[in-house]
Amino acid sequence: MTQQVRRERILGAAIDCLAVSGWHGTTLAAIAQEAGISRGLISYHFAGRDDLYSAVLESVATEVFAAGSAEMQPDIDAATTAEGKLRAYITGNLRFIAAHRREMAALNELMPNLRTPEGKPRFGSEAEEPIIAGTALLFEYGVSTGEFRQGDSRFLALALRRCMDGAAVRIVADETFDVEGYGASLEQLFLDGVRV
Repeated sequence: MTQQVRRERILGAAIDCLAVSGWHGTTLAAIAQEAGISRGLISYHFAGRDDLYSAVLESVATEVFAAGSAEMQPDIDAATTAEGKLRAYITGNLRFIAAHRREMAALNELMPNLRTPEGKPRFGSEAEEPIIAGTALLFEYGVSTGEFRQGDSRFLALALRRCMDGAAVRIVADETFDVEGYGASLEQLFLDGVRV
């Protein structure tokens, strides 16, 4: 097994363990067992638990956010109205989250718990900025077409992202959660709030 393949196997095992056992229940020994390797091999590839978790966070966040954007963007672009684009954004986000429960579960554990040596979150508000800015553009587009009334697009984008984050927690925790129903309610809530 090559070093890169082993490293990827360790990252995958860490994601699985975090998704099932959570932050406090995941140990290097459990990750090694899940990966089918010795614990010492983890130390060969990663400086410790924080280094491994940082690599997991970077890997999952990069993969999930890039894949999510690539998957949703065609539907957003195809919509001919601001309302259609906002609906496509909400629906696409929620469907993507539901299709990637394992990765979302790992992110839900890592993002609030993984800290810098100074005690600050590794994935803080500055890392989220591109997502907020991109979401704000949807609301600004609606204002430019006359479909949406003027408002603070950044506040709207932040509120919508928090609704998505809350949904991600519920979707991961409850496989029976009505993703489509939640999406329809969320669309109605925001469209009622921004329509002219």
